[in-house]
Amino acid sequence: MRKITIFALIIASTASAQSITDTLTFMHYNVLNYRNYSSFCTVSNNSHLQKDIHMSTIVDYLMPDIITVNEMAGDGISPTRLLDNSLNKNGRDFYKQCDYSANSNLCNMLYYNENKLALYKQDKIFRIATGQFIVRQIDAYTLYYLDNSELEAGDTTFLTVYVAHFKASSGSSNVTERANATAAVMTYHEENYNADHNYVIAGDFNMYTSNEQGFINLTADPNTAIRFKDPINKPGSWNNSGTYASIHTQSTRSSGSCHSGGGLDDRFDFILCGQELLDNTRGLEYIPGSYRAVGNDGKHFNSDLNAGTNTSVPSAVLTAIYTMSDHLPVEIKMGINRTIASVSENHIDNFLVVSNPVGNELHWRMQLPQAGDLVVSDIQGKEVLNYKLTATSSWVVNDVSNWSRGTYYLTFTAGNGAVLRRKVVKL
Repeated sequence: MRKITIFALIIASTASAQSITDTLTFMHYNVLNYRNYSSFCTVSNNSHLQKDIHMSTIVDYLMPDIITVNEMAGDGISPTRLLDNSLNKNGRDFYKQCDYSANSNLCNMLYYNENKLALYKQDKIFRIATGQFIVRQIDAYTLYYLDNSELEAGDTTFLTVYVAHFKASSGSSNVTERANATAAVMTYHEENYNADHNYVIAGDFNMYTSNEQGFINLTADPNTAIRFKDPINKPGSWNNSGTYASIHTQSTRSSGSCHSGGGLDDRFDFILCGQELLDNTRGLEYIPGSYRAVGNDGKHFNSDLNAGTNTSVPSAVLTAIYTMSDHLPVEIKMGINRTIASVSENHIDNFLVVSNPVGNELHWRMQLPQAGDLVVSDIQGKEVLNYKLTATSSWVVNDVSNWSRGTYYLTFTAGNGAVLRRKVVKL
């Protein structure tokens, strides 16, 4: 019996195999009052001109595909300045930023490699349950992976990233602020959860222990499907504990003014993943062992990052990290993992090709002539299109300008009973 190998989502597969076809490097970084000057963070001790150079050095080294940042001046100008003066430098021209949005003097931002990724949508969370404003809004960005073979086959991989900078400092009021903000994140997360998406929350959490209510909100939500997981599974009281010396992210120096002192003794910066990333169920998987606090060699507890010997990164990168911020970048790697299915000819005499994502028009065709019925349903299962196809291999164009933005499922039933399914995204 003849076998056909295709890149598609087909329910009648007889065998399957998985392989990582690409790797995405994800970096989160608190960039310490980038262009946000004050009496203690000045041009002389936190110059954005010098920070541009240091950030470029760090990006040269890590070459991340996704960069999320905290503590950038909320002036609408700074995100683009960092893009132009640090990211798209030294021959790089592929970084793109998301839209600026902020409700305070500091903002978050997400940058992405537009050769691999595109922005699907973005949103913000700025109020807690009582209606009060969060100290700093949490931003939500959804990206999708650019792969022509996947998009043509009616599928792609989605990643939704929450970027958060929770209230700093100890004390009950600050702990409560963090608890309220994380509760708001999880409420939004549950209300907008998409079972086709992968999820990450990254940021400066300013939490001292995994027993803090804010961390519990993120990792132990009553709805198990939406919980976030620590990829390295290191719960505990991180503050000033040598047990966690290798994962501390703050501070790079033992004393400072703009830069907080105390040496490396806090795990403030995190990248937490949805369970689907750890289980590789939605086309994207966390690569075990890839999580690291960049520049932390585990030997500088309560001391300067560059004291004595630190060979965890090249010396120029170490200097850049030490000078750039009082936080370390945090990095993970994720693999694009596509299922390649071998399908018997009994089920796939012909297969469906769909343009994806779609705007105002849906374009689709059968690769080989085949009569049948095409039904399109939204994510709630409501039918939005029912089309009867006569035997043709020509492109069929349907007006979908009235469709709401989101994910839709196409089901083609051929005259011989074969069923093909595809997924499309309406932008």
